[in-house]
Amino acid sequence: MNEHSDHGVAVASGLLATSLGPRLFALGTHVGETVRQALGGAWAADGDGPTAEMNIALHLPDGSIIWPVQRVIKRFPNGPEDSIAFYGAALGLTDTSTNRRRWFRRRR
Repeated sequence: MNEHSDHGVAVASGLLATSLGPRLFALGTHVGETVRQALGGAWAADGDGPTAEMNIALHLPDGSIIWPVQRVIKRFPNGPEDSIAFYGAALGLTDTSTNRRRWFRRRR
């Protein structure tokens, strides 16, 4: 996202320069599916009108409801302050401190 957009403007010849809506939707569903595979849950669309796909929600096993497609769409104009990586971390998907230590541990 950082390489292909700058606060709501697609970088010329970047991946978001064409078909912006479908690409943001695809990124949002990918984020949601990553969360679903890690935490469980089920997708649910709210309504059946033309905006139903924008309001697709992911119901998590703990009762939480998240809207990853909307999150990605908001990330485009707002920039890095709406970080998708932070979104995943806030949901508990990453623990970089333990991963980093394991990757860079000296072998004896």
